Amino acid sequence: MKTKRPTLRDVARAADVSYQTVSRVINNNMHVSSDTRSRVLKAIDDLGFRPNRAAQIMQTQRSHTFEVVMPYTGLNRVLYDMARATNQLGYHFVIAAITPDKFAETLESGASRFVDGFILVPFPEIDDYDELIELTGGIPFVQFGARVGANMPSVSCDQAKGARMATQHLIDLGHRHIAEISGPMHIYDGADRHESWLQTLKDNSLTPGLSIEGNFNIEGGMNAMYQLLDSGTEFSAVFVGNDSMAFGALSALRNRGVRVPEEISIVGFDNIIESAHFVPSLTTVNQDMAMMGRLAVEYLHKLISSPDTQIYQQVLIPKLIVRDSTCPPR
Repeated sequence: MKTKRPTLRDVARAADVSYQTVSRVINNNMHVSSDTRSRVLKAIDDLGFRPNRAAQIMQTQRSHTFEVVMPYTGLNRVLYDMARATNQLGYHFVIAAITPDKFAETLESGASRFVDGFILVPFPEIDDYDELIELTGGIPFVQFGARVGANMPSVSCDQAKGARMATQHLIDLGHRHIAEISGPMHIYDGADRHESWLQTLKDNSLTPGLSIEGNFNIEGGMNAMYQLLDSGTEFSAVFVGNDSMAFGALSALRNRGVRVPEEISIVGFDNIIESAHFVPSLTTVNQDMAMMGRLAVEYLHKLISSPDTQIYQQVLIPKLIVRDSTCPPR
């Protein structure tokens, strides 16, 4: 996946200037004519050049970097396991928390930050293997949580299978009116879990109940449950697209005086650490994201140390964890 990166002297030759002039342009020196600056910037763009950040740091004595140092908690368990596995392999671990509009820019600037490899959480807007290789400039990458079947280096969990397990559990308990609070449909996890919920009901000759699209956070789950309760639709169970929304849904039910699971059963997805300690404890799907994180780090290390490593997708099989939030309808 690695390709030869253009140098400052390559840019200088392409723009027909000295390498000192290129350096002045990169460092925003005002003593460069507009015509020369335009030629240099065009050469930089044409060659896909990324400045040598180490040289810039040595020259300015500033890295323009903020580092967040925080203690481990259960909420960042996946990042903790990734960081631990990375450090054990002799690498540093840095987090780039970005919005979708910054995704391409962040990948393109990876070389200037001396990034040896990326672990990417997929953005549906840019999810083509060849496009990602172009954006990263050949820097190896592994997708964390890519859609099953993605033709790129990735580690994933079978989201559809997990949603099928959750829905079938409710059906096997005897529920026939099953609603849903889905995740965002523009995110693979949300869409795949929703489609599997639909298909499982159809496979059991059941009419899908009302589905409300949530946003994967507690408040969204609470608001979606209020919408379900206010709709007048009959349901005795709800499949919720993740545990955070399930916690919000449970709070909404408690606020309305609805007993769980006696009146409504709830199934979540993810098996985050809090799900075992909520009241009632949450029946949910475990996709072992900590294991996925460690596998992604190990796979990336192979791609970096052995560029001829085969490109593949590793898919983990989820497991249903039955707790106190589900029971047969009464």
